[in-house]
Amino acid sequence: MTTEPSDSGSNPPMSSESADLPQSSTQIPVEMAEMPFETRIMQQVFFGPAGLRSGWRLLLFVAGLLLFAALAEIVLTLFFGRIPLVPSHALSPAMLLRNEAGTLIGMSGGYLAVLLFCHQSLREYFWIDTRWLRRVLVGIVAGFCALTILLLSMEALHLARIGRVPDATPRQSMALWLLLQGLFWAAGYVCVALFEEGVFRCFLLRTLLQAFGKKLGETRSWWLAALLSSMIFGGVHWSNHGESLIGISSAAAIGFIFCCTIRWTGSVWWAVGFHACWDWAQSFVYGTPDSGMPPSSHWLTTSIFGPARWTGGATGPEGSLLILPLLVLVLFGTYAAYARRGKSQPA
Repeated sequence: MTTEPSDSGSNPPMSSESADLPQSSTQIPVEMAEMPFETRIMQQVFFGPAGLRSGWRLLLFVAGLLLFAALAEIVLTLFFGRIPLVPSHALSPAMLLRNEAGTLIGMSGGYLAVLLFCHQSLREYFWIDTRWLRRVLVGIVAGFCALTILLLSMEALHLARIGRVPDATPRQSMALWLLLQGLFWAAGYVCVALFEEGVFRCFLLRTLLQAFGKKLGETRSWWLAALLSSMIFGGVHWSNHGESLIGISSAAAIGFIFCCTIRWTGSVWWAVGFHACWDWAQSFVYGTPDSGMPPSSHWLTTSIFGPARWTGGATGPEGSLLILPLLVLVLFGTYAAYARRGKSQPA
C-alpha cells in the first residue's frame, strides 16, 4: 500500500538537528524586553508579583499617615487649641479624644495612599466582615469581663480595693456627669483601638505576611508576622510614662492574641471591641492607670497595696504578673469559641 501525500498546510517533520536544539524554558516577556534597561531595573526594585513591594508599601503608608496627621493637627489646633500630647499628671477624656482623633485621621490617610496607589481593598487588611457588629459586641463583653476578673482576683488576694468616689454633687447631676464622662472616655478609646489595631494588627500584619509569604509559606509566615508585629507593638509602649517591663511584655502578649483572633475570625473587629472596652473599663469604670497614665475622672476608684509586680503599680493592671494566667485564659477561650469550632477564617 502506498502512502498518501500529506496536506500542504501540515507542518513538515522535525529534522534531527532541530530536535537536538535546546529549548529555552524561560523567556523574557515581550513587554519587558521592549522596556529600556533603566525601566526594567525600576520594575524589579519597586514591584514584585504582588505589586508594590512590602517595604515601599510600608513607607507609602507612613508618609500618608504623617501627612494627614499633620493636617489634622493644624485643623484641631485651630478649633480646640493646642493640648499637650503627653499628659503631665493625669489623662482626661477630652485630651484623649482630641489627640487620638488626629492619629485616627492620620491612619486613614495612610490607608488612602496605599489603596489608591497599590489598587488594594480594605478586605485584604481584615476590615471587611459581615458580622462585624457581633464581633465587636462579643469583644466588648470579653474585654470588660477579663479586666473585672483581674481586679477581683487582686482584691481577693488583698492587693487592691475597689470603692466608690465620694459624691460631692447632687445625685441627678452626678448621674449626668458620669454619663457624659463615660461617653467621652468611650469615644476616645474607640479611636485608640481603631488606630492601634488598624496599624499593628491590620496593615503591619498584612504587610509582613506578604513579605514572608513566598519564602516561608502561609503558616510559617503568619506566625512570624504575628510575633514580629506584636513585639513592635510592645516596644512602642516604652514611650509611655510609668510603663514597666511587665506592662510592655503583656502588651506584646495581648497583641499576639489579637493576631490569633484575626486568624480565627477572619477580621479585626473582635480585637477592636476587646481593646476599646479593656482600656475604657480601666480608666473610667475602675479608675486604674492605663499603661502608666492615671485618669483624671472615673466612676469607681481602685486602691492598690503590695509589690508593683503583683499590683501593677503606676503601670496599672497590665503591669501585674497576675495578667499572665488571664491572657492564657483569653487565648484558649477565643480558640475554643472560633478556631476549634471550625469558624476559623484565615486570610
